[in-house]
Amino acid sequence: MTPGQKEEKSRAGAERMISLLKGEDRVLCYADLPGEMGTDELVRRLWDAGIRTAFPKVRGDRMDFYEIRSMDGLTPGAMGIREPEGTGRPVFWPEAPVITPGLAFDLEGGRAGYGAGYYDRFFAEEPDHPAVGFCFEWQITEEPLALDAHDRPMDLVVTECRIHSFHRKRGEAEGAGTAGKKTITHNITL
Repeated sequence: MTPGQKEEKSRAGAERMISLLKGEDRVLCYADLPGEMGTDELVRRLWDAGIRTAFPKVRGDRMDFYEIRSMDGLTPGAMGIREPEGTGRPVFWPEAPVITPGLAFDLEGGRAGYGAGYYDRFFAEEPDHPAVGFCFEWQITEEPLALDAHDRPMDLVVTECRIHSFHRKRGEAEGAGTAGKKTITHNITL
């Protein structure tokens, strides 16, 4: 994918994502790597809508989120990923949607990450966050991904083409069906 194609697809993805996040007041987001859906345009739109945004910073085997108000507040950190510069206190926004990157996602909300488990550990510690995958449509696989018991499935996955929704109640077992929706935050329904 060329940088121009990435930018175009990321802009379309941001348009879909922002429609879900209107009405939220806080969002946890990631700073993209070259092969990931770009988040800079999304974050600009969140800030234009008055939505506060925090980004992850890796410290040992844990990941904490820190609020920033400018993309200039991100510098290369662990594994070359842009992270917040500051060393202040991490945010605690227990029901804020978490925009989550990944290598691949399946049609049941499964996510293949990069193998370090940072997001899975974060979700285990703070399970009330809606988990929202953000990726290119070509990263969606029809074949179910092999997941471990600790892997957190996504509640939604947003691409440049569509929004994939997995209407699962909090705590509902994998494969248990779509027993109903539970509103977790303003516009994100599960």
